[in-house]
Amino acid sequence: MKNIKSRIGGIILFILSLALTVGIKAVFPACPPHDDGSFMNCHWAEQSVSGAGLALTAISLTVLIFGSGKASAGASLAMIPLAAVTALTPDILIPLCKMPMMRCHTATHPAVIVISCLIAVTALVNAVLILRKKEADK
Repeated sequence: MKNIKSRIGGIILFILSLALTVGIKAVFPACPPHDDGSFMNCHWAEQSVSGAGLALTAISLTVLIFGSGKASAGASLAMIPLAAVTALTPDILIPLCKMPMMRCHTATHPAVIVISCLIAVTALVNAVLILRKKEADK
């Protein structure tokens, strides 16, 4: 049971990162291509978030593998700026469609912001808890 308690932050981070990675493609994707096959900007925002989601998932696996060590705390801290950039990608770093009622504005953008912020907050809490535990163990 103690082993699960020390890894709960990593488990939550992995689930959230996987939700972002899978969700951006399956649950809340951006707008489809035009009839001529060309893509709007929101497609490229989706691609960028997908890549960042893969990186967040890989880092969360590192957090999960290292459990409650300093490497896990460091990996958790590394997730915070990546999650922040991911949250800023749709509509700030990569502009979305011009029409506010398009799927990229109504589904993709809010979902990416919420999940990315949850990842950042969870990563911060996880790192603080790990480092506090290390200080208490000394």
